[in-house]
Amino acid sequence: MIRKTILLLTTFVSSVVVLAQQPSNVTGTTDPIKVKRVGLFKVLNGRLKEIATAIPDAAGRFGFRFTPEYEGLYSIGSGTAQNQQGLFRFYFKGSEELNLKLTPSEYELIGNNSPENEALYHWDKLSKSFHDKGTTPGGMSTYVDFFPEVEQFKGKLDGIKKAVKTGNTNFDKFFPEIVDYDFAYYAISYLYMPRTAHPSKEEMSDYYTQFNADRFLTTELLKFPYGDRFMSNMVYRKLDLATKPTFDQQVAAIGPDVLKGQYVLQRLEGARSYSDFHEMNNSYRKYFTLPEQIERAKIVEAKLVETKTGVPAFQFSYPNISGQKVSLADLKGKVVLIDMWATWCGPCRAEEPHWEKLNEEFKNKSVAFVGVSVDQDKPKWEAYVKEKNLKGIQLHAGSGNTLSDAYKVNSIPRYILIDKSGNLISADSPRPSDPKLKALLEEWSKK
Repeated sequence: MIRKTILLLTTFVSSVVVLAQQPSNVTGTTDPIKVKRVGLFKVLNGRLKEIATAIPDAAGRFGFRFTPEYEGLYSIGSGTAQNQQGLFRFYFKGSEELNLKLTPSEYELIGNNSPENEALYHWDKLSKSFHDKGTTPGGMSTYVDFFPEVEQFKGKLDGIKKAVKTGNTNFDKFFPEIVDYDFAYYAISYLYMPRTAHPSKEEMSDYYTQFNADRFLTTELLKFPYGDRFMSNMVYRKLDLATKPTFDQQVAAIGPDVLKGQYVLQRLEGARSYSDFHEMNNSYRKYFTLPEQIERAKIVEAKLVETKTGVPAFQFSYPNISGQKVSLADLKGKVVLIDMWATWCGPCRAEEPHWEKLNEEFKNKSVAFVGVSVDQDKPKWEAYVKEKNLKGIQLHAGSGNTLSDAYKVNSIPRYILIDKSGNLISADSPRPSDPKLKALLEEWSKK
């Protein structure tokens, strides 16, 4: 039986047009073997937020009935807010029908549909090859064939924009922007996808050498599902990455404060400790001008509060090379430096000489050096520890361990520093190769 989600959404969004009052209906079919779920997403300040989910029945049928909270773009498909491959955008204002056939890589409108979605469908068909090449990682094309396609397609845009007359004044005014932003997004995204070959500056075609990022760094971005990710690419187009621009310089490259806020929040949501969050939030929170931006910052702060200096550290207990469990409680009275690492991690191995040196320098002081391996292959870890005769207390936690979860360790090496009372100093301390870590160990070992 078709599972339909009925939503009544009444929150006003200031960046879009008036609230729609009539429900819209979505009726679709798909291959239930290939597509297990279909999501319906709204655009919230240049990002996607899922508002409903449908599970296709045995015949592949799915549907939604919802009241759009604004007139504009929504997305439907098998992708997610983070991975938008498999998502397709549609235009809703209320009281329209959308009938489609959906696959993981494309869609087809069938039956009766609104003039707005017919116009979008026509544009999506025209630009499909260009879209796929521009936004799909891998080697389905190189700049040798893609750049000429960019220049040829660019000449058709004006005719495509002028041909659309749906009778909806809002949409007809918005459609040329959709075409321009889509085209720019596909063309610029191409440069940042993994490729077998990348062009030099001299090999860039006219579209790229004449590209004006400020033309697209406007609040219009907030209306598009890809707004946030496109903004990052445009910052990279404005700045020479070879000069290693600071984050301050990156933020300064963006014009509107509301977009600065969006860009900062992308970085803020990747903060790994409360101190990182606090420093960045204090510097940039003046750019959080939308209620949703302020709320996002609060959510990040709440998630990181357990990494705040002075709070009790996470209590771990893992086996050492002999199989005997060692816990944080066993080390009370010592400053504890935890090294989250793995045998397969090159940067981890690069820190080993510095780790060994610190062990020697602090061997007569109240400091415990604890290596916590996230290796899935425990025998390989055991062999490595014995072969290298690694200093410090070496423990095996394995992948998906509780310590990694507690401190959101999604990349290694990661160093966690805990005081003599078992309270957190830093959930993301400097590395052993950084003199700042030695200074921290000296400071806290004397307390």
